[in-house]
Amino acid sequence: MEAPSEQFLRLHPLTFVHSVFLSIVAFAYSWLTSLGPETTQFSSTATLIFAIITIVIAGPFAIAKFIRFRYYATSDELIIYYGVFKRVRRNIPAERIQNVAIKRNLLSRILGTASVRIETAGTDQTEGNLSYVGAREAQRLKDLLRTSKNTVNDPPPDQSIFSMPLRRVLVSSLYQFSHKITLILFTIFFQLLSLEIIDVRATIDYLVERGYFQETVSNHWPLITSLSIILTVMTGWGAGFIQNLIRFYNFKIELTPTKIQRRFGLFTLQEGSLSYKRVQSFLIRSNPVMRFRRWYRLELQTLGLQSGEQGFQPAMPFARWSEILDLAPKIRPFTLPESYTSVSLRTIQRYSIRYSWVIIVSVALFCLIWSTNALWGLLILPIVFLIALLQYQRHHWAFYDENLFIHRRILSQQFWIIPVERFQAFEITSSFFQRRLGLCTLIVDTAGAGTMRYPRIIDMRRGDAERLTEDLNLAFQRLEGKHSSSFD
Repeated sequence: MEAPSEQFLRLHPLTFVHSVFLSIVAFAYSWLTSLGPETTQFSSTATLIFAIITIVIAGPFAIAKFIRFRYYATSDELIIYYGVFKRVRRNIPAERIQNVAIKRNLLSRILGTASVRIETAGTDQTEGNLSYVGAREAQRLKDLLRTSKNTVNDPPPDQSIFSMPLRRVLVSSLYQFSHKITLILFTIFFQLLSLEIIDVRATIDYLVERGYFQETVSNHWPLITSLSIILTVMTGWGAGFIQNLIRFYNFKIELTPTKIQRRFGLFTLQEGSLSYKRVQSFLIRSNPVMRFRRWYRLELQTLGLQSGEQGFQPAMPFARWSEILDLAPKIRPFTLPESYTSVSLRTIQRYSIRYSWVIIVSVALFCLIWSTNALWGLLILPIVFLIALLQYQRHHWAFYDENLFIHRRILSQQFWIIPVERFQAFEITSSFFQRRLGLCTLIVDTAGAGTMRYPRIIDMRRGDAERLTEDLNLAFQRLEGKHSSSFD
């Protein structure tokens, strides 16, 4: 392989700082952990040696990657030359580039660097990753590559279609709850407990002595349990508030005739564009509190709204229903149906049996392990029917104007809009209880669909599922026929 010529450019000189930063953090954490009172001398030394080896290996490897990496960009192509042990030269034609995304986290903004990620039309993965270049160089590359044949006729947006001022971002943050950050914080909390930096019992004793609580029992475990539950809820809400504020600060989305452009972030500034052709479906989400105040969230199921991302990306994190209906049809035209078809009434029976068995088995296990007082848990059985009834009332569908509409779930409600041209496959499945009741589930597969969230209609009548599948197939074939005739 030929070596890069003089016209090839290097990454930013501070690139290796990003590579070794996490290693330094890991080293500091390992070193602090090794100082615990219950840590043996052997384990402390082993942890410290492992951390030092990590730094020693990560540092030279980061320098080697920096030395071997070269790139060269014109309005016609992007050439990347990289690899420490395996040398690679990648040529990416500019007309195949769909997205040039710039990402700047807090460390990047401090160092004046940026990560440029290239996404092409043929894959949902990152084809080129320039981590890291100077901030001005990142913008130059984006402007240069956007002058390719597929974007040269794409005029810049004349106005912001949707933006979130600080006040709306703060209001939206009030509705957020973060499970992941809560888990991380509690992991840190228990780590501090193991290091004896925090003493819960001493803290409770201090609060009781100061008169904040009345000691009604010989031990404080009921009080500790209550405080833990309150702390968990408050921590999750506070973490969700901060996370939402940091992520969607100064959120702005703009539409051009062919692309979606976004820019958002407080510490990590992200900006990128996406062709309408890569949008697979719309997902409108809400929860009871948001619906009470008439707020919703529009997400796009895509092959990658940001480079390296796939699945669901927020297009309107916090918006009114009228705002969503104004923006979404500009990306892919659709008309909401006037009526919907409900799933089978037998879904109430299936959910009732399903939830009842879960409660009965759980109560039986608690009785065996804990106490017969767990039998009081059977009093919630009547609520099961109400939940099953709500599952039925909140689940309906419609096929209208070449789009499939699906509405489902009770708490975190989902409203799907799937264009017929985005269909990849249809699947009808039936569990043991569904077959007994003559029911089935219709699953619609689209490109880039996730493993956890995907459009499906649960507990359809078998005949309705087969007829809908046939209608979807016919609509898809008609659309494909039109496309074929236009090429002829």
